[in-house]
Parts: sequence; structure tokens; C-alpha cells
Amino acid sequence: MPFVRKEDLKDMELPSLIDIIFLLLIFFLVTYSFSEMGEETGPARSIFDLPEALGESPVLEEEVLRTLLFQIEHKDSKDIHSPKVVYALWPSLSDSITLSQALVKAREDSSLHAEFPDGFLQLPDEEFQSTPPCTLIANSIARYKARYFHNVSVTNTIEIRAAKDTEFRIIDFIMDCCAAYQDTIPRIVFHTLATQGD
Repeated sequence: MPFVRKEDLKDMELPSLIDIIFLLLIFFLVTYSFSEMGEETGPARSIFDLPEALGESPVLEEEVLRTLLFQIEHKDSKDIHSPKVVYALWPSLSDSITLSQALVKAREDSSLHAEFPDGFLQLPDEEFQSTPPCTLIANSIARYKARYFHNVSVTNTIEIRAAKDTEFRIIDFIMDCCAAYQDTIPRIVFHTLATQGD
């Protein structure tokens, strides 16, 4: 055998191993210090501080009603713990009907208002959608769309007038009903009801 060269396998160099361990140690210390900083205000905090929208121009009671409006308020306006009621306020084809006149009409006609049941926030979606208020909302939007919104237009509008503490599930349901018709109902206008203390 002519000249077979034998090389010993090199062991890992100790200085490069020390460098890697040192870098990992620094990385661990830096990430640990940053993870400790945000612990008090981190993801465990579940209270949201959302901004309030304050309108400058209130809806006047004697304003002419021009589109379908859902008014959501407490059954007893003086008791904020009373159940919520939804009123479907319809504009008049033949004459001008004001907001207050439409509200009186909706309060007198049981087919134009419905009360949300206790604990409706905990109901599964299918049960919630079959409650009388949701049925009223869905049927009103379907009838109004069939009667007035034949074509896609940016002027097709549904209005919501609600108490400040109205649950988002109600608003979301109305938005979903309008979205079911895609671009036929492109606008939803929101108004906040003034409470006794405002």
C-alpha cells in the first residue's frame, strides 16, 4: 500500500462552542426581560376601553322617516335593567310620517315590535335567530328590500337607532341580514338614543 494518509478527526473547537453558548445566554436574558415587562398589561387583561362615538346632530322626533328604521331601547326607559325591545319603523308611501308617529304606530301594532328574551346572549346562533325580535328584523328587511330595493344603489339604506348599551349581537344580526342581500343594501346608518341622563 503506497502512502495512505491518515488524518485524525478533529474534535469540535472549544472556542466556537463557547461563543454559541454565550450568544444563546444573551438571547435568553433579553427575551426573558421583555416577556416580564408586559405581564401586568398583557393578554390576560380582558377589559376593552373602546372609544365612544358622539354625534353632533341628534335625530329629531319630528324628522320625516325616509327608510326602514330599527329602534332598540329598554322596555322601561327609566330602568336600564329592563329587557330590550326592537321596533320596526316603516316610512309611509302616501304621506310623510315622522319618527315619533312611526314609533307610536309600532308600539300599538304588536307585529312591529318584539322583546328580546332574558339570556339571549347565551343562546346558540340558531336559537337566537329564531327569537321573535330576530324574526321581526329578518322579515322586515326582506319585505322592505322586496318592496323598495329592486336595484343596487348606494342610496339603499337601513337605519338603526339604539340605546348606548345595546348588545353587539343585535347589531351584528341586523348587519348580517343586510349583508345577505350583498350590494343591494350597502349602507346602514347608526344613531344613538339619548337617555334620561344625557
